[in-house]
Parts: sequence; C-alpha cells; structure tokens
Amino acid sequence: MELSGTMGDLRDHLRRGWAQRVVSTGRVAGSAATLAARQLAGLGDREGVLGERMARELDQMKGVAMKVGQILSYLDGVLPDETHQALRALQCGAEPAAYEVIAGVVEQAFGSPPEKVFERFDRAPIAAASIGQVHRGRHDGREVAVKVQYPGAHDTMVADVGRLRGLSRLASLGCAVDGPAVVAELAARFAQECDYALEAKHQAAFQRAFASEPEIMVAEVIPDRSTETVLTSEFCEGQGFYEFADGADPQQRDRAGLLLVRFALRSLFGAGMINADPHPGNYLFSDAGAVVFLDFGCVRRFDAAFIDAERKLARAVVDGRREVFREVVEATGMVADGRRFDFDLHWDMFCHQYEPFATPRFRFTSNFVRRVFEFARPSNTNLRRLAFPPQWIWMQRLLWGLYAVLAHLQAEGRFAEELRVALEQPFAVD
Repeated sequence: MELSGTMGDLRDHLRRGWAQRVVSTGRVAGSAATLAARQLAGLGDREGVLGERMARELDQMKGVAMKVGQILSYLDGVLPDETHQALRALQCGAEPAAYEVIAGVVEQAFGSPPEKVFERFDRAPIAAASIGQVHRGRHDGREVAVKVQYPGAHDTMVADVGRLRGLSRLASLGCAVDGPAVVAELAARFAQECDYALEAKHQAAFQRAFASEPEIMVAEVIPDRSTETVLTSEFCEGQGFYEFADGADPQQRDRAGLLLVRFALRSLFGAGMINADPHPGNYLFSDAGAVVFLDFGCVRRFDAAFIDAERKLARAVVDGRREVFREVVEATGMVADGRRFDFDLHWDMFCHQYEPFATPRFRFTSNFVRRVFEFARPSNTNLRRLAFPPQWIWMQRLLWGLYAVLAHLQAEGRFAEELRVALEQPFAVD
C-alpha cells in the first residue's frame, strides 16, 4: 500500500491549504451573515438551506471549525430550528476519509494493515468526527469500535487555535478577561484531544468512577489495540440521541435525563473531572435503560481548591443564601473588580443557572435554555468585569450543553436530589 501519497492527500484535504481554509471560512461567514439578515427580516432559514451549506463547509474543514458547528447544532435558540436541524449532521460527521488513508494510520500504528491487526475491520465508518472516525471491528472474539485519527489532525487544530491568539488579544481590550490565557486553555484541551493514549486513560478513569452504577456505561478500552492515533474500545449497542428522543416515552426520557445529570455532577464534584463535550452524538441509549457515554477526548480535570470553591457557590445559590454570595463568588476568581461589580445581577444569573437544582422537581424546556442568553447581552455590565478563569469555560460548556440536551428530551425529575448527593461526595482524584 502506498501510504505517503494518500496520507499527504488527506492532510491537504483537512487543511485545504491556508488559502482554501480562508475561502471556506469566508463561505461560512457569508452564510452566517445571510442567516442573521434573514433573522432580522423574520425569514429565518425555513428550508434549512443555509444550515446545510454551513454544515458541509464545517464538515470539510474538520478541526475547531467543526467543533463550533457541533456546539451550535444543539444550543436551541441560537439559530433557527431549521438550521439546528441541518447542523446536526456534524455530530456524527458526513464526510469520512477514504478507507486507504485510515488503513494507513492503523498500519503506521501497529506495523500491519487493519485486516491483520483485527479479526475484522469494517471498511465503512460508523461515525466521522472532527479529528477522527470510528470503524466497527472484532478483536479477540469481541465486537469493538476503533477510532482512528486523521493524519494532520493535530496540525490542523494547532493552526486553527493559533489564528485565535491574535483575535484574543483584541477581544481582551476593555474587559477583564485574559483572552490569551483562555486561548491557551483551549489549545491545551484540543492538543489533548489529539492524544488517543491520554483519552484511553481518561476513559478508563471514568469507567472506574462509575463501575458501581449499572445504568451508566463507559466502554472498556482495549489497551493492546490502542495507541496515540488509534483507540479501540468494546462496542456498545444503543439508540442514537435523536432516535431515542423521538421514540421514548416520557418516563424513559426522564430516567435518561436523570442519568445524564448524575454522570455530570458526580464526575465534577466527586472525581474532579468532567467530559466537557456533551453533544448528543456522544450518547447511546440501551434497551435496558442504561446510558452509554462516548468520546473522552475533551476531559478537564480540576484541583481540590477549585472544586471546593464551586461546591460553596452551588450550596449558597440553591440554599438561597444571598448574604454569602459575594464571598463565595470572589473565592472562585471570577470577579476582577468587586467595587464595580453588580453582585445582584450576578446572583440573578446564578439563580437561573441553578434553578433545576433549587426546586423539588424541575422540567427542562427550550425557553429555560434560551433565557441564559439574556445574561450575555451588552446590557449586562458584568461582562466587562468578569475575570473568567480559563477552567471555568469547560464547566459552562458542560452545564449549558447538558441543559440543551435535557431540554430536547423535555426531561423532568428530582435534579435537586442529584446535586445534593454529588455535593456530599468526598473529592477523590483517580
């Protein structure tokens, strides 16, 4: 097999050359601008045409661009419903790499082609994501899922983040946010996503953390078939998110929502780590009622001090203790200048954020998720006075991504009890 040519071709395809990526970015920006104009005119994206155009371009660009599209695909209220629908294709990808290229990566990793490394290796992928794609296979008598990284994926991610560095300095002007520090945080996480050996360790850590929870499933890693560019796990059966959401009854959706919340909260407060990529493509729902959690590339670990500060903040808000709010917020490092900070407005924001955990029973809706964007308007004077510690990015991505998923499920339940149990967990780093 001629590897150098095909792998070089994919690198060119992923990067598309600097000029071509700029063209693609321009097309996406043009579609976004047209969409914004149609929104103002009350026209939206009725046929999803603009969304489909954006999805094609972002899918071809892969890397950070595709990740942004994945996030937008499930944050209801950011874009018209038709656009969200079109962008959903990015959650599993629509434009895979050629089999010859993927086979080349496997051969570089193990010294033999897939047909010799595995008892069976299906040529057609079952998913194609931002930095790699997944093929089904068999190893040692077990059905497995093999995630193979695109050649040049790391370079593409580094280049995309590099272009954000200059913008981050401009974005920091006139506010307290350390833009370069935020981009450095993003760069660190994206670099980790390109290290499948590290992802395998993260996945194993989550599996150990939830070993006693039969309804929360994390696939077992197959170490002897995993490297920095290939990650092999046991294959798990289950329905995809939208298939489950459309076909499940309210009780099944409520139970699934409770498990999603349990996984997020106990990961954070008990294990000091979160899987910070909660998009719908990363879940499967088994016939037995269990939720399977997939893709542990974007994992953020926190130290005990950070978790302790977040525990105190959460307790203060859900218990309605406004008198200690300033103290606990300042302890998180989010407030740059307490003299000009509007703590009442910030209290209102956190009361909304923790509303699902401050009432005995709560039902997630799209309107609840949309209301958060009201706090992101320029009228919120605190936006220029937030220090925004970089690690906080991932908590917010997890929380609001999770809320968007739960709203699509229309999940209802006793989420306050889940938070109470999570807050009482001892901090135990794996």
